[in-house]
Amino acid sequence: MLGAWWAERAPREKAALVAAGLAIVATIAYWAIAPVVQERNRLAREIPELRQDLSWMQDHLEEIRRMRAESGGSGQSSKANLTPAMVEQSLNGAGLAEQLEGLRPEGDGVRLVFEEVAFAELLEWLAAFRRRSAAVAKGARIERVDEAQGRVRARLTLAPRRAEE
Repeated sequence: MLGAWWAERAPREKAALVAAGLAIVATIAYWAIAPVVQERNRLAREIPELRQDLSWMQDHLEEIRRMRAESGGSGQSSKANLTPAMVEQSLNGAGLAEQLEGLRPEGDGVRLVFEEVAFAELLEWLAAFRRRSAAVAKGARIERVDEAQGRVRARLTLAPRRAEE
């Protein structure tokens, strides 16, 4: 039946049908492949950051073991330690995690990037975090984004407070 229908088509019509069929197949293939390629590219961009995080963790492993041994092996986190996980947990508790664009270890501290956040909420969180974790802001760059709404773009570098601070 289909063969008879195809035989009745003119050569020009057959060419148009073949071209339309190829266009449909190409579109379906693109829809199937594009998300995979985008995810692959996203993961490829994350790999260097993840390797840096792993390197930081490996570099600080001995220090953590030494501190744990000095504290009697209790596994309790010292206030002198500052980890990305501590910062992220605190941001979650303050409701600021959704606005966080970047969080990564930097030296013995942590670097945070907010593209847009309420200035008052950021300062309130920073003061509370400083009291709880004995961390200090070693660097900050804050720019107004929306003055009427009190929103800013912020890049902060937090570090553990030393005894002399």
